[in-house]
Amino acid sequence: MVGLILRLAVILLCIAAWWWLGARGQEKGMPEGMLMVVGAHVALVLAALVMARPLAGFIGGWMSGIFMPGDRHSRPQPMYSIPEGRVAAEDYAGALEAYAELAAEHPQEIAPHLRMMEIWLRAYRDPGAALTIRDNALLTIKGKKNKAGFETAARVILAEAGVES
Repeated sequence: MVGLILRLAVILLCIAAWWWLGARGQEKGMPEGMLMVVGAHVALVLAALVMARPLAGFIGGWMSGIFMPGDRHSRPQPMYSIPEGRVAAEDYAGALEAYAELAAEHPQEIAPHLRMMEIWLRAYRDPGAALTIRDNALLTIKGKKNKAGFETAARVILAEAGVES
């Protein structure tokens, strides 16, 4: 905090010196005032140098957020290729097992639970099992935002299948 106040004071002092030296140099005229005008520009360059580091840090932090992933991308992402492949091969029991493993490994994810509900509704035509998956998912999914998103998506899936929830 002290460094910020000191920087601000130096910048204000440099700007005041730039204005005063520039005005005095113009008053005196060309040959005598030239040294004051050059001094004014030196004060302006000094102010720019004092501002350079915090400004570069701010812009650099903002730009790094664009090009480099943040903390939300540092955790391992779930692998959906195995259960999706099993669904494509119509191995629904294997797909349910793989989705259950994904749901256990990644409790913040809602997609495995939704896909299990879809399999129970579309492949096995068992709305009771889909409702059980929904109820269990609401107990295991981590995070209020994730639970709210899951509830909304589950309602849509159940409504598409004509199941009252």
